[in-house]
Amino acid sequence: MTLHPHLRRWTLEPDGEPFSTHSSDLWPVRWQGRPAMLKVARGAEEERGHGLMVWLAGMGAAQVYRHEGAALLLERIEGEHALSAVVQAGHDDEASRLLCAVAGQVHAPRAAPWPDLLPLPQWFRALALAQDHGELFAHCWAVAQALLATPQDVRPLHGDLHHGNVLHSAARGWLVIDPKGLLGERGFDFANLLCNPSLDIARQPGRLERQAGVIAAAAGLDRARLLAWVAAYAGLSAAWHSEDGQTEEARHTLEIAQQALALSSET
Repeated sequence: MTLHPHLRRWTLEPDGEPFSTHSSDLWPVRWQGRPAMLKVARGAEEERGHGLMVWLAGMGAAQVYRHEGAALLLERIEGEHALSAVVQAGHDDEASRLLCAVAGQVHAPRAAPWPDLLPLPQWFRALALAQDHGELFAHCWAVAQALLATPQDVRPLHGDLHHGNVLHSAARGWLVIDPKGLLGERGFDFANLLCNPSLDIARQPGRLERQAGVIAAAAGLDRARLLAWVAAYAGLSAAWHSEDGQTEEARHTLEIAQQALALSSET
């Protein structure tokens, strides 16, 4: 791991065991008496997300204490509440509204100039490649192209906003972690909410229709355009699943895309 040099440089005390994800090395630590998380990215995507976290400056996001290249030291959120549990307890509407409120803070203007972010059209490369793998992929790509060609309300985006990437701080409320750092239409950030907190929940009859209405109202979005973004995003997500050999997940995600296409055509 590449964590030890930063442990010394920032005078950090280990507060747990280090661990790794597919994209980062992490270590729970204490910094100036506070619980923190040391995170060192192993790729450009994660580093770009670090830049966005710095720019967010703790507004609707975990606070960044230190940043240097691939390394990030940030507020460690240890709240007991989880938005997936809110949904499972039967309060899906409440969870969606909470997510929209957090997204509103993430999307709010800052005085500082935007960091280096990935333009949203580049994020859709996997869907462009998947359009030859079936009529539904092709339809999702056509919808994505139309949206990307006519962007509205462009700003920095989290890029992976969902129930698992919004954690509860007892002191500061709901906060985002792990952004991808994209630049594009604000409405895109809400599409993933409708594919979460799990594909089983997202595919429940009537769920997409109801939550699309809840989110559109809470976030001030056009419902039909939101559903179009859901179709585009679900197609993209299915393309990623296909690339990883996750055929069942790809099939289930395409079911959400198909529902979104049907609902958007009715609006």
